[in-house]
Amino acid sequence: MAKNIRFDQKGDLLGAQVTGGAIFEAKIDRSHPVVYGYTGDRISLFRNTNFYMKPAANSYDNPIQYTSKPLQSGYISEENAKRIANSVPFQVARFGRGRVMAFTDNTNFRAFWYGTNKLMMNAVFFGPQM
Repeated sequence: MAKNIRFDQKGDLLGAQVTGGAIFEAKIDRSHPVVYGYTGDRISLFRNTNFYMKPAANSYDNPIQYTSKPLQSGYISEENAKRIANSVPFQVARFGRGRVMAFTDNTNFRAFWYGTNKLMMNAVFFGPQM
């Protein structure tokens, strides 16, 4: 962690670790139902959290995965840049007779980032197939 930081500098240090809103590139597996309707093999995702998920052991369970250098626009600290590289913003887990679908970020954030609204709708409509 930080060395030689005075108490009055603590706020600046911690603030630099916040991902306040940046755009990141991810690869997509267009054969997976959650990305139904997307035409390219990459997607730009808006993030404003520091939640990171490791990829699942089975590659087909990682339909969306950040690239090794995903930052497209905005700021991310060096520490968080290492954590987001090759991580996944979406996972599905079985729970009883159903499924839990987890996104690291809000795909409908303030109706601001329209490129990912479809991910949420696909998760709702195609959930039983995942």
